[in-house]
Amino acid sequence: MLIWLLLLVLIGLAGGLAWFIHRIRRQRAMRILQSSSQETVDEIVNIAYQRLLSVQPQFYTKQATLTANLPTEVWGGNVMLFEYRVNVLQTDVSLKPITETLAQTLNEVADERRIASVNPKYPALVITDAWLLDQEYHFDVAFIVNRETIEYVKDMARVMD
Repeated sequence: MLIWLLLLVLIGLAGGLAWFIHRIRRQRAMRILQSSSQETVDEIVNIAYQRLLSVQPQFYTKQATLTANLPTEVWGGNVMLFEYRVNVLQTDVSLKPITETLAQTLNEVADERRIASVNPKYPALVITDAWLLDQEYHFDVAFIVNRETIEYVKDMARVMD
């Protein structure tokens, strides 16, 4: 009886260890995907930003480069969402046309670089939220590379409607 109990405990420990190792590997893979995705999105955002500086100089201020902040701690590590901040000259403008122009420019750059969404129903990059705060234009960019990000984009679309 003691041997069976010991065997059962060892099998449980082996299963727990296997699950733990699997989880560590999955988290590492997600960190690699997130880092790679951030580099890609940072590059696209900076190219789009430079283009928009010439189109809308009355709104944007010149900045060297834009680098994402990661608000994914709230949404989970699997959501490829990146927040950007841009200093602006005007805060009394409607954000909708500015955000639409930015989204269009981001996806034009993504198309030029042959970066596509994992789901053809969605563009590669989706701006899920945009707001003005203290002379800064904040916007969240979702990079559609996995199911979790698609679910996040759907949820945000429901909230915004």
